[in-house]
Amino acid sequence: MPVNVLNLPGLRVLDFKETDTDYHVKTEPTIVSKLCPHCGRSKETVSHAQKTLFIRDLPSHGKRVAVHLDVPRLRCKPCNKTFTAAVPEIDTARQMTERLAKWIGRQGLEYTYAEIAKQVGVDEKTVRNVFDEYVAELEKEFTRETPVWLGIDEIKLGRFRAVFTNIQGRSLIDMLPDRYGTSITSFLHSLPNKERITHVATDMWRPYRIAVLQALPNAKLVVDKFHVVSKANASFDAVRRSIGNQDKKRHSLGLKRAHKLFAKRQRDLDDEQHLTVSGWLNSFPLLAEAYDLKERLYKVYEVETKEEAWAEYLNWEASIPDELAKPFRPVKTAFRNWKEWILNYFDDVRITNAFTESFNSKVRRVYRDGRGYTFERLRAKVLFTDRLQKRVPIQEKVKVKKKRFEEISMGRMTYFMMPGMLEDECEVKTKTRQRNLGTDLPKMLAILETDGF
Repeated sequence: MPVNVLNLPGLRVLDFKETDTDYHVKTEPTIVSKLCPHCGRSKETVSHAQKTLFIRDLPSHGKRVAVHLDVPRLRCKPCNKTFTAAVPEIDTARQMTERLAKWIGRQGLEYTYAEIAKQVGVDEKTVRNVFDEYVAELEKEFTRETPVWLGIDEIKLGRFRAVFTNIQGRSLIDMLPDRYGTSITSFLHSLPNKERITHVATDMWRPYRIAVLQALPNAKLVVDKFHVVSKANASFDAVRRSIGNQDKKRHSLGLKRAHKLFAKRQRDLDDEQHLTVSGWLNSFPLLAEAYDLKERLYKVYEVETKEEAWAEYLNWEASIPDELAKPFRPVKTAFRNWKEWILNYFDDVRITNAFTESFNSKVRRVYRDGRGYTFERLRAKVLFTDRLQKRVPIQEKVKVKKKRFEEISMGRMTYFMMPGMLEDECEVKTKTRQRNLGTDLPKMLAILETDGF
């Protein structure tokens, strides 16, 4: 009899053949379950027929493995229905071994559905379904801590996807396939112990505001300052493009090449960069005024109180020349519509979600470069890869019930005493557990930098 090349104890190998692309293994089960799936009466079944199942197994030595499995068809005497006997370690519904299903799930984090399908000899739809079920199981087992400071941002991967972060832990909590208000609200409601959230930092996407106010009424909503000042940068950039378009031959290319320097804070420019920027600003007075407006808006965030901040903003707004009123209108609109939540930044704690921008830009690059990542697989890899998880030990005091009966020795006699006849007595003990803060963003950024993702 051929050697059991499959190493599956529930199967006996009867024959073995090899082709250029596949191993074909003829087998029979050493044990089957005669339990009727219809009525559940296992002892009242009789043999009805024989059936050969075509089962896929783990690839071996670069070849696909096909298992030809002869299994009995049984008839249940009480309900008179027929069924195929179940075989241990075989997923008959998927026509593959259980170990192959687990392998496909793990491989789905690294390779495309097409690559996996070709490697094992099944269609892409099957791979996708197996992977989806694998991720669903991971979701059930996966737990993470609800943060005190929650960040909500988005990333454009094909379309905008909502991103949730732990601001204090500098970690990623989750990514959603969209940023619809209903999706955001549902996610916030699903967070365990959501009442511990005290602050939420967002950009000025209205559905975020509506969702936070509805699902987290006791949390303070703060508009991230990065997204406020970025509107001033966008307004300046509109002026730069407009000037470049007026004289395309002389200035368009040069102004375009300098746009990254214009986006930097003036104080962060080195001597050479400062010289380049100054040259352009001296050549175009309107560009210089727009640049000054962009830079002076940062002063709003350099004061101590929200009253000072609002006064600083009003001074800034009053200084906008008529020629720049249109390009800088989005900034004015933002401050008027979001005043309360912009100024919340100046209360007790000053939170910002700006650290996610590095993560967003690098993940966008991975997605754009066409490495075969669907959003679902990218999310699963980001969230469920063990080495990326940020776990920290925490000691907690918990109430533990005392023993119901206490043993008391008195001489040669032993008595059992029940304390707290009317109610259970408790004692406070300190226990250590691992807090899962989500995906460690600094660690992930390091991996992305080395192209190891």
